[in-house]
Parts: sequence; structure tokens; C-alpha cells
Amino acid sequence: MAAIYSGIHLKLKNPRTPWPDKLKLARFAWISTQCLLPNKEQVLFDWTSHALTCFYNKKVDVPSEVVEGLWTYLDDILHSRKLHNLLSEGKTISLRLTLAQIINDRILDCSSGLKSVSFHTILSCCHGILTSPVLSVTYTAKYELLVELLSRLCGLSSMQLRQQKGEEPLSLKVFEVLLLVLSTYLTVQKQQANSNRVFSQVTAHLLHPLLLLRHLLNTRVWTEKDDLKIRHNLSKEIRSKVDAVLQSALFINDHLLSFKEEVLPLEDKDGGKKSHAGKGLQGPVNMILSKLSMQGANKDEEDLFYTVKSNSLPLLFKFALDSFCKGEENKQVIFHLMTKLITALGFTDGLDIDEKFSALNWSIALLALENLLNSCLAGDIYNVAADRIKYGEVQLNFYRKLARLLFNNTQMGIPAWYRCLRALLTLNHHILEPDLDELLSAVWVDADNMEVRVRKAREVLVSAVLQTYAKLRQLPKLIEELLDVVCRPAADELRPPLLPETIQKTLSQCLLDNPPSQNLDICWLILKKMQCYLLPYIQDETSDLALKVFSLSLLLYVVLFSFKTLDNSTPVPIVKKTQSLMMEMLKVIEDLSKQNLVTKGPCMEKVQEVTLLLTHTWVEVDTLFQIHCSKYTSPAASGALVDKALKLRDMDSPLGKLLQNLLALHKLKIHVLQPSTETSDASKMAQFILNRQELSSMMLDANQIWDFQFCTVNANTYMPAQWFLVTSNLPLIAPYLKPNNTSVFAECILKSLLQSLDASGSNLENTGISVSLISRQLLESPVFCEFPEIFSRVIKCIIKAFLGQLGSSNVRVISHSLLKSCVEMVGDEDEETNLKRLKAIGQEMLDSVKMRSSIPLSKTKVEQIQKLLKVTRILNGNAMSPEDYSELFLTLFTLTSCIQCDLSASVDLLKELFNVMASLLVVKNSQMILKVVHGSNLLEATMTSLFSWSSKGLFKGLDDQIWLSFLQSVQDFIDSLIQLIIDRKSSMCLNLEKFTSFMVESNLTAGDLCSLQLHLVTLSTLCKEMITSLGKNKQLDQTLFHLLEKATAVMEPAVQAMLMHKESRRSQFFSVEMVTVMIRSELAGASISEDNRPKKISHMAFYRRFCQQILKELSPAPRPMDFLISSIDYLTVFYMAAEITKATDLGQLHIKILQSIHALLSGKWMLLSDVKELEGPVKELLNQLVSSCSQEQFHLLLLMLREGLVPAKIEGDHCTEVLSTVTFIKLLACCLFPEHCSKAFWLITPQIISTLIFVIKESNKIPSLTRALTLPALETLTVLLQKGKAMISNPHHVIVVLGALQFVPLDSHSMEDYHAAFEAIHEALFVIIHCYPQVMLKASPAFMNCFYRLVSSVMHEGRQRGDSDRASEKDKESLLKCAMLVQRMYTHIANAAEDFTVLSSFIVAQYVSELQKVTLLPEIKAHLTEGIYCILDHCVEQDIKFLNTTLQMGVKEVFSELYNSYTHYHKSQRQGEEKYTV
Repeated sequence: MAAIYSGIHLKLKNPRTPWPDKLKLARFAWISTQCLLPNKEQVLFDWTSHALTCFYNKKVDVPSEVVEGLWTYLDDILHSRKLHNLLSEGKTISLRLTLAQIINDRILDCSSGLKSVSFHTILSCCHGILTSPVLSVTYTAKYELLVELLSRLCGLSSMQLRQQKGEEPLSLKVFEVLLLVLSTYLTVQKQQANSNRVFSQVTAHLLHPLLLLRHLLNTRVWTEKDDLKIRHNLSKEIRSKVDAVLQSALFINDHLLSFKEEVLPLEDKDGGKKSHAGKGLQGPVNMILSKLSMQGANKDEEDLFYTVKSNSLPLLFKFALDSFCKGEENKQVIFHLMTKLITALGFTDGLDIDEKFSALNWSIALLALENLLNSCLAGDIYNVAADRIKYGEVQLNFYRKLARLLFNNTQMGIPAWYRCLRALLTLNHHILEPDLDELLSAVWVDADNMEVRVRKAREVLVSAVLQTYAKLRQLPKLIEELLDVVCRPAADELRPPLLPETIQKTLSQCLLDNPPSQNLDICWLILKKMQCYLLPYIQDETSDLALKVFSLSLLLYVVLFSFKTLDNSTPVPIVKKTQSLMMEMLKVIEDLSKQNLVTKGPCMEKVQEVTLLLTHTWVEVDTLFQIHCSKYTSPAASGALVDKALKLRDMDSPLGKLLQNLLALHKLKIHVLQPSTETSDASKMAQFILNRQELSSMMLDANQIWDFQFCTVNANTYMPAQWFLVTSNLPLIAPYLKPNNTSVFAECILKSLLQSLDASGSNLENTGISVSLISRQLLESPVFCEFPEIFSRVIKCIIKAFLGQLGSSNVRVISHSLLKSCVEMVGDEDEETNLKRLKAIGQEMLDSVKMRSSIPLSKTKVEQIQKLLKVTRILNGNAMSPEDYSELFLTLFTLTSCIQCDLSASVDLLKELFNVMASLLVVKNSQMILKVVHGSNLLEATMTSLFSWSSKGLFKGLDDQIWLSFLQSVQDFIDSLIQLIIDRKSSMCLNLEKFTSFMVESNLTAGDLCSLQLHLVTLSTLCKEMITSLGKNKQLDQTLFHLLEKATAVMEPAVQAMLMHKESRRSQFFSVEMVTVMIRSELAGASISEDNRPKKISHMAFYRRFCQQILKELSPAPRPMDFLISSIDYLTVFYMAAEITKATDLGQLHIKILQSIHALLSGKWMLLSDVKELEGPVKELLNQLVSSCSQEQFHLLLLMLREGLVPAKIEGDHCTEVLSTVTFIKLLACCLFPEHCSKAFWLITPQIISTLIFVIKESNKIPSLTRALTLPALETLTVLLQKGKAMISNPHHVIVVLGALQFVPLDSHSMEDYHAAFEAIHEALFVIIHCYPQVMLKASPAFMNCFYRLVSSVMHEGRQRGDSDRASEKDKESLLKCAMLVQRMYTHIANAAEDFTVLSSFIVAQYVSELQKVTLLPEIKAHLTEGIYCILDHCVEQDIKFLNTTLQMGVKEVFSELYNSYTHYHKSQRQGEEKYTV
């Protein structure tokens, strides 16, 4: 042994030994049990450290591959099981500090781009050292060394994050080690006794690297190449650790006096206390800011560092706020700290722009300023009274300087500029009041930036100003200032609209809550401003003054239409003041009317608009006052004023025309209110509003958007505004429209809808309306059906448009009656003549089908017909008159039988036609079509056309999916038509016999595949409908049975012929569906026979061969899902047929089917979603198989299940086989067994439960199996407990399930997986509490532990998060469902037995303890609160006292708040309900 020892040791130390040999010897020494060096592990560690130190200190020359090998050797040792065992046994091994320093230096090299060796290996060594408590002492014992490591790792991570455009993805190892180092450092930092040392180290070495890293993580644009673990987990955890490091190092109570010493002015400091500067930090704020103001090496780095500083200042301020500002203390310190942070953005102490400040940094600086001000608001550090009394308004003066800075450097293109002003307004309106005129001008009247984000921020600020002054009851003062700004000399045509939608809504709401006297004052202010400053000079100026007058009149309109109307309870002084206002307003209108007569300049149009707007406002308000207030007397008759305004005929202004229409509508309303029966005036007004020429000529762009504002009405937006006026008042206008006007109106609806289908954009993206959107909503509205004449006219326009695409000459060939009205054909129009015309059309249409008539259509016409079909689908079929319905249906049917165009267009068009006709066959008047044309004739014509197209090769070469989709449309139409024939009952048998004979005689076995499939799909549909009609009366049953026999006799050769085609594999499921229908038809016939003899199935041999082929096809390889479902359905009905016919091989068939289905579900290609989709059909099949199985068959089934639950299959590659068995058990539990099988199954259920629990425990160890196996096994357990309610008597078998629930993970990274696990656990708990209440009471601690997991997890997931970590809407919806499940469970617990309520106080304590840790999303909190209220209902006074006594301080506050809200909202309501409960 000595020789071995001395030989290896000497060779390792011998400088003559080659380095590769030394490395091999070292490896051998570590792994060999024969090498017995004293303290071998320490010796080898020391040798490795010494070798690396010598190399990096350049004392020895080592080859690069050996250096790489040394690092790899060190990494292998650090991660070896041997070292782990030695350290676990308590052996002490130390690392040299020089090795830690080398690791730090190599990380620095990596961050500088110098990679002499694989930096992944170095990082792995670092990871190995820090994860070992013994070895990590090397770093944790030397604080500066750990600081250096963290700083350099931050640099390395930042370097990777800055290489956004590089092709190399982020290194997962770098960020894993960084998180580990951060966690280690945070622990060490908290253990440091000298807080000043920590502060100095962090500010000197870590502050800037950490903040740069945090900024880069926040702003990185993540790509597909980035590791998801970094993006979703590590980045969030690293940011959280960085925040914890900075807050606990820089802002702790030990440093508060140092911060006070630096930031507070001399007069605010306590003169009685000695300065503590000798003990504390010297200028901590300046130390922090100096490190944040680092200079970059170039312009790009300079910009990056400024961005980091700007983003970091609000973060540091928030840390200071959280640490120092508790209660009312230290708010002045926090304020002065904020002033220093704001000036650090690039401003001087006097809040002017620093000479080094770049104008390009404004957007970043304003965002930082906004966040600082918002934190100030959240921290409530500005107390207006205290600031004025104690501190001489130092805060107010600072904020005013800040406001002047913003106004002196207006940044109207940056949304944050507006948000900063809003924050200042929220702090105190006096801050902005000295600059109120400048504020109103910059952000309201003269704002010029219309970019969406800017406009939104601007409108929010203006709304906030309005709301603030409304609360202060100073709205007249604000409006007066606004009027002064509006009336200033300016280019008004360049100004934006004074009252956009958002601002107008806010103003209206403020006026609604404002005192009436103030609202009247505002109106007087507007009128006086118009009379004194604008109207006298309107003739001497250009259109500038006219625009100002228009803005003021629009403001007056909004004000008058917003506040509450007068009524009989209004005080008399208010009524008199209102009358005076209306008289004054009338004078203004008269003055304007005179100006209108005289003025001929360029402002005449705008003056006319103002006159009409004020007239419209006056007459509407005056009429409203008269209706609601008997004390109000109108100054003049509104009728004369309206007539005068309507006489302005030469109106070119779109707004003027709209206002005239509104005045005409007012006159029409007045007419309706009067008892007069004279309708001529009303008819004139209706015609005036619905201008035929205008509608016809201006329906050019039906997709132009209007935002409901008068100020935006122009030549482009006039039509949607006018159309909105007409359609929204249609109940008033419609009764007075003439037929020609109705026709124009209907044509406009159709044209606008067709235009909307041409447009590529969607009106849903806009908040406004367009003509097409209005038309669509009108057509979809149930109100439209109340206008039968207009509705009928729209249908006629659609029919006319369809025929127009075919051409009148072509239509005349097919059906000349379609182009003639009843009057032209018969000379009169009534119900009988209409029916004759429709019958003539129907007969001509059938004749054209027999003659094989066709009309060629271009691509453009096909597209137009498809658009018309989309419009037809919008129509409410139930509101159609019988005549319109029949004509529309016949027109569509004509199209299906005669169109001729290219392949793809034909199939798409035919499919859409069949879909529309199928939808029309289920409406109220659908029976009408059978009065016009016999149902069998329609069916025959349809099939004749389809067979004709197929024979011409129209369907050849179609994609499988397109063809099968087309077949489905044909099937739906035929199904609806046959159902209609059956429902009508009249001549039902005759029609069905005639059509069945037609289909039987159409022998297409020698035809192409498409014809065969059309033939089969029609016969199968016919059979299905006849099967559903069996059992009503014997005579009908005999007829239908005979027809079913005829149909199935034809279907067998047709199916065989189809299977002979080369393309038959493309539609396997289709043939299975057809044969399934054949069996069902024969089974239906067998079920109605009265004798007890064995039933006979005619084509049993064919069905058996088909079954054998299906069993071969099922499991070997992936198959389409539709084929699998149809095959399982087939096996179900075939086994039923085998049972009825008492087949000799029934036992073998039973086993084969079970084995095939089990093998199918066990297929490795089967996904969990596929298994879920197959559960329904498999359940039906199993139910059929076990309903009459023998003991032997059932025993074989149980053996098959036992083999599928072998534990080794979970860890191996056979988890799909386990899933198949688990699914089988779940479905079997839902089946109806024979009595002997039922006893056997529930007897072994405890064993099954134990096995399933084992499956849950084992699959939980492999994260990828949670969704694939753990949750299905839990679902099966739940079903067993639910179905075995009466069978499972031993409570132990239920209690062990509660134990298994603890193994189901709730920490999935996917919200979809989380919701699935959550729901599965909840359902298991629900079944236990519902089906086994006594067991639940006995095992209440275990039950509550499981439920508490759900509560705590939903609180954790449902907490409020930052913008970067915010959940998507889909995830929020899933969380909301989880919260509702928790609420539901609380309700069930509350409704459980009274004995359980002894735990009520503990349930509440758990809830509030968890609630205290997080801030929940409001919608999540609402459901959880409602649930816990149900538990509080069972808490007696003693429980409440117990909770108030035992809960900790923070938790007690949360409970008090909860109990107060419970008492105020829930308890009082419950007691009120109990009071009236019998």
C-alpha cells in the first residue's frame, strides 16, 4: 500500500511527469478503491487547485486540453456521489480561496469575451461548490469574494441578454447559477452584522450590475430560441431576488438617520440631537445616485445606462417607501428623497433642464417621473394641511415647479407627459390651477397629436380635470376658463374637435351630478360669450369666428342635453331661470337667422350649421320641458321655428342636412303625439328624412365609420349618420313610407351588406358605426321583423339579385314564371293566385332538371351569389311570409340545379346553397314548400342534379376533406327535407315510397366513387329518418320496414362496389358509417317483429366479414379519429345483432372486441385527447358487451385489467397501456352489469383503488405523466367512489383516496394543466362530501388538508401581478373557474352535518392566514369571499372571540376586515331572508 501511495503522490508532484499522465493518475486515484492515500479527497482537491493556480499565475505551462481536463475533473469530483456520501458522513473537506478567485476571474474573462476553456464547465464547478454546505464556506466565509462572484455573474448574464440580435441562444446554465449565487448571497447578506459594510459593498460593486440585469430581463424581447425555463421561471425569480437584495441592503431602519441627515433641510432636523454622521453612512443618497450615473463607453451605452437609471429610480423609491414610510412617520424624509431622485433624471435643483440632458430621453424620463409620482400617491406622503401648517408648503411649491417644468417643455407626443400632469392633478388641483389656461389649451383645445395612445392619455387627463372640478363644485369656473381659451385668436380649422366621444361622456356624467343652478350658469356663460365676443363680429371675419361659434354651440348642445330635465318637483326659481335662458337662446337663434340671410361669404355654411344646431337643441329641450314640467311656459311655438329652419333648402353642408332631418323627425314626433288623423304632413316629413335620390347616390362607401359626434359629420361620414338616424327611428318613419320608398330602403340595406362583405377590415375594430354594420344589426334585430312590408321587400330584393346574376334570358328558359308577378300572370294578387304562381314555378323548375338545363356563371357572378347567400343566412326565416319563403326557397333550389362553373367554385357554391336551404327547412313556414312541390319530387330533382354533375366529372380530383364536407351538407339538406315530409304526415308514406323506389332503381354500382357515395349517403339518411319514425302505429311500421328492406338490399352491393375502388381507403369511415346504418335498419325491423323466434339478419355474413376487417384495422398503426369512432359504433351494433341472432361464436367475438379496443387505447400513438374523445363510443360498446356477459367472460376481462396495471409499466415505456386500463376501469364502473358480475366487480374494487393510488404515487414522480396518467387515474378513483356509493362500505377505502390527493401536483407551469389538476382534486373531494358524509366527518383533518391545498394554490395563482407577469385572459378565465369551485366547496362544507362545523373557526383561520400573504385579483377574491361567508355563518360568538385572541397581528387585521364586510353585506342579507322564510 505504501508503494501505491508513494508512487501516485510522487508522480503527481514530479515536474517531469507529463500533464496528461498526471490527470489520468488523479482520475484513477479518485475512483479507485485500491489507492489508499491518507486524506485522499483533500489531497486531490489541493492538487487540482494548485495545478490550476500555477497555470493561471503563469508559473507552469500546461496544454489547453489538460486545462480543460482539469476543470472537467474538478467538476466530476464536485458532482460525484462519492463526495456527496463523504460529506454526508461528516467528513470535512476544504477548498482553497485561490480556486474560488480563479473561478471568479474566469467568469470575468467569459463576460469579456475571452473563453480559454468551456465556461459551462466553470459554471458547473461553481454550482457544485455552492450547492454543498461544506464546500460553499469558501465563498460564504469571505463576503467580498461572494460579492465579486455575484457582480461578475451579473455582468456575464447582462452580456448575454444584450446580444439580442445574435444567433446564439441564452445559456440556461448561466441563469441557473446566477439564481443560486443570488440566493446564497441573500442569505449571507442577512447574516452580516455590519449594515454599513453591506451598504458600501452593494453600492460599490452590485448596485449597477444588478439594476442593469433587472432592466435587461424586463425589456428583453423573448424569442422561440430562448429556453422557456429562463423566460417563465428563472427571470421572475432572479428579479425577485434582486429586489430583495437591494431593499435589504440599501433601505433598512439602521440607515434611516443617515438618509434624514442627508436629505432633510436644516430647519427640519431636530437641533437637540447630536449628529450621528460619525457612526452612520456619509451621504447614502449621493452614493446611490453617483453609481447610477455611470458614464458609458459610447453613445449606445450612454443611452442604455440612462434608461437603466430612469427605470431604477422609481424602484428604489418604492423600496424606500416600503421600508421607511410606516404609518405617518418619515413622510417628509420620503418626500425630500423623491425630490433628489427626480432631479437625478437630468434636471437641476431648481427643476430646469440640465445642460447635459438629451431631448431624446424625454420619453424615458417622463415614464420614470410618472412612476415616482404614482408611488407618491400610493404612499400618501402629501398631506395638504400638514404641508401648509408645518412645512410652509414646501411640497406644494416643489410640485408647482414640476408642473412649470412640464409646461415649459411640452411633450405632447408622449403619453407619459399627460399622465404626469394627471398625477399632479390627483395630488392637489391647486398645483395646476395657476396654469389652468395653459393646461386647457395644451391638452384640450389646441392639442394637435392624434396618435391613438396619445389621444387616449389626453382624453383621460381632460376627463380627470372635469371630474375634479365637478367634485369641487367649480365646474362653471373651469368652463369659463375653457371659453376664454376657445375664443382666443387661433387657426380654428387646425384645432381638433372640442368634444370627442370620451370627453363628451365624462362632461355629461359630471353635469348629471352637478347642481341645476350651476348647469344653468354654464349655459349663460356660453350664451354671453357668443353674444358679446363672437356674434357682433361674425360678418367682418373669415370662417374663424364661425368655427368658434360652432364649437360653443356644440358645447351648449351637450350641456343642455346632459343635465336633468325640469319636472314638477323643480323649484320655481330654477324654472324661471331656465325660461329666461330659453328666451335668450331664442334671441341668439333669431340673430343668427338674420346673419344667415345677409351673409354670403365663406362662413355662410358654418353659420347655417350653427343656426340649425341651436334650433334643434332649443326645440328638443323646450318640448321636453313642456312635457315634464307644468310650471314651464314655452317662450315661442317650436313648430314655426322648425318650419323656418327646414326652408333653408340650398344646403350643401352634410351636417346641415343631418340637422334638418333631425328637425323633420322632431316635427314627425309632434304629429304622432297629436290626436289628428291627417297623415299628409307626416308622410312629407318621412319622405324628407328618407331622401330617395340621396340614398341612391350616396351608398358609395358603406364601410365608412362615424363616431356619433356632430363635429365629425362631413361628406364621408354623412351617410352612416343619416342611415343611423333613419334606422333608429324606423318605427316612427315606416308607417308613412310609400311603396317606392320602401323599395329604395330595402335596396340600400342589401347594397350596404354586400359592400361590407367586400371590405377586408372589420367594423368590430372600431368604436363607431358604418352603414353596413347598421344594416347587419338591423337585419339581425328581432325588431326588424315587426315591419313586414320592409322585410318582405328585402327578401324580394335578394331574390331579384339572385336572378340578376343568372340573367333574365337564362332564367326565362328555366322558369319564365319567376320573372312575372301575380298580376302579370293572373291579373289579380291574393293567396290563391300566389299559390298558383308558386306551383307553376315549382313545376317549371322540375322540368328544367329533367331537361338537364344549365346556366354558365363567371367567377365574379359566383362570388356575388356567395355574398347573397351570406346575407340570406342573416335573415330570420320564421318572420318570412309563406309566399316570400316559398319563392326564396324555389330560387335557391333553381340555383342548385342549373349552375355551371369551374370545379372548386361549383362545389363551394353548392355546399353553401345546400346549407342555406337546410337552415330554411327548419323554420315556421317550411311546410309551405310541400304545398307548392311534392317532397319526393324535390328529393328526386336534387339527386338527379347531383348524379348528373357527378357523371360529368364535377367532383373528381377534389380534396378528401372538401368532398366529405360537401357530402355532409347534402346529407343535412336531405335529412331536413325528409324530416319535414315525416312531420307533415300528409302523404308521408307515398312520398317516402316514391323516393325510396327512385333511389333503388338508380343502380350506380358500376358508377364512379363520388356517385356511389352520394347514393349511399342519401339511402343512409333516408334509413335513419325512417328508423326514428318506427313504433308509432303498426301499419306505418310495416310500410317503413318494407322500405328499409329495399334500401338495405341496394346498399350492400353499393358498399362492396365502393370498397373495390382504388380510392376507397380515403373514406374508410364513410363505408363503416354506411354499414352501421344497414345494421341499425335491420335491427329496427327485428325489434318490431312480434314472434319470439330467433331474429334473422339478412346480410349477417357481410356484416361479419366487415367486422373482421375492422378488428384488423383498429390498432396496428395511427388511424383517423372519425374512422375510429365509426368503427367502435359499428362493433357496438354488430355485437347487438350477433346477440339477437344468437351467433355461435359470440364468446370469441366478445373476447376479440375487448382485446382490440384495449390494444387500440394502449397504442403509443394515442394522445390523451384522443382517448378522451373515444370514451363515449367505448362506453357504449362496453355497456353492450357486459350487459349479458358470462362469469368466464367477465373473469377474462378482469385478468386483462390486472395485467394492464403492472407497476413496472409506469416507469417503462408502457404508460399508454396503463392509461388504457385506467380508462377501461372508469368506463366499466359506469356500465350496467348482470348481478353476478356486479358483485364480483365491486368485491375487487378495494384492490383496484389500492392499485390506482399506487399508479398516482408512481406517476407523480415523472412530471410529464401528471396530465397523461396521474389525473386520469384520479378521475377513475372519483368515478369508482361515486358509482360505488352503495357498494363500498369500509371507510378506510375512502380515506386512502384522501391520502392519494396529496400526491397530485398543483405546480404546473401551464394554466391548462393546473386547472385540470385543480378540477380533478375538487371533484374527488366533492364526491366524498356528497356520497360519504360520515367518512368525511371521521377524516375531517385529511379532508381539510386536501381542500386547503386548493385554497392556497388558487390564492397564489390568483394574486395581482406586475405588467410583465400578468396572466392572459384565457388564464384568468381558468383561474376564475377554480375560484368558483372553491366557493362551491365552501358551500358544501357549510351544508354538511352540524358536527363538522366545530372546525369552522380553523377553516376561517387558514383562509385569512393565506389571504394576508397576497393581494388577490378582485374577481377571484369575490368568489372566495362569498364562499368563506358560508363558513362564517356557522361561527358562533365564541369562535369569533377565539379567532380575535389567537390570530397574529397582521392576520387579525385581515380577519377584522373580512368579518366587518361579512356583517355588513352577507349576515344582514341572510337574516333578512330568514325573517321571511317559513
